[in-house]
Amino acid sequence: MKMAVSEFKARCTQVLRDVATHGTAVEVTNRGRVVAVVGPPTAEAMPDPKLFFGSLAGTVLYLSDDFDEPLGDAEWEAAQ
Repeated sequence: MKMAVSEFKARCTQVLRDVATHGTAVEVTNRGRVVAVVGPPTAEAMPDPKLFFGSLAGTVLYLSDDFDEPLGDAEWEAAQ
């Protein structure tokens, strides 16, 4: 589907919903020339959850022994 920039600007939210629902790309034109293509994300663009979860394991360099101790009154006031 082709659509002029002015029409895309006026209906952007609805066009994006239609692309997400139907999966069809929309060519945005400026004076008849295609300047952008709006389409659904490709499978390569979607992150693989198996690669994401646990990806930061082992990256903490220092952990204080008292990191979970409650703050004292002085530290609590300074933190506010």
